[in-house]
Parts: sequence; structure tokens; C-alpha cells
Amino acid sequence: MSGRIVQMAPKVLDIGDAASYLAMSEGTFRTHVLPHVRQINLSARRRGYLVSDLDRWIDRQAGGTGELAPASANPWDAMI
Repeated sequence: MSGRIVQMAPKVLDIGDAASYLAMSEGTFRTHVLPHVRQINLSARRRGYLVSDLDRWIDRQAGGTGELAPASANPWDAMI
């Protein structure tokens, strides 16, 4: 092993982290987001939420389609 530490972004967040990720309280998350994203069973009592689902939800709230933008979606590309 090289001894390097690699930090990776999580793919699944618990409810507190998911709410923080979207900059809202857990109550607001439960009311507005929870009905629209998948819940992943992490254990018998814990649920998690995919970061990709949270990203799609917030994109739809911002008027997007909820899909990943193509690589050429850079506005500077249109100026060439």
C-alpha cells in the first residue's frame, strides 16, 4: 500500500445529513423531500437517501429536468 488516504464522497446519507446537504431542517426534509426520493434500508431501523436522488430533487426545484446535464452544457461553449 502507498499509505495515502483517499476520501470519497458518500453515496448515501442518513436523514440528518440529507437535510443538511439540502440546507434545510429535518422537518422540512420530511415534509417536502421525503415523499419524492427513494429510501434505502441501511438496517432494521435506519434509512438512507441516495445523494443522486437528492441532486435530482433540488435540480427539479430549480426548474431543471432532474437529469444530469450533458458535458457540453457549459455556457462558454455556446460562445465559440
